[in-house]
Amino acid sequence: MDKEIRKNWTLSVGFYPGICLGIRTYDEPDQTAYVFYIPFVDISLEIHDK
Repeated sequence: MDKEIRKNWTLSVGFYPGICLGIRTYDEPDQTAYVFYIPFVDISLEIHDK
């Protein structure tokens, strides 16, 4: 009974030039990304479709 466990999400942190505060959703064909923006930093949670 070998079961392969695959995660269907990714969490990433990035930098951008500017000041923004908020949350945005990006709907893409293979995934949905929820991005939280704080000044100079964005945190993204990507949920991958199976």
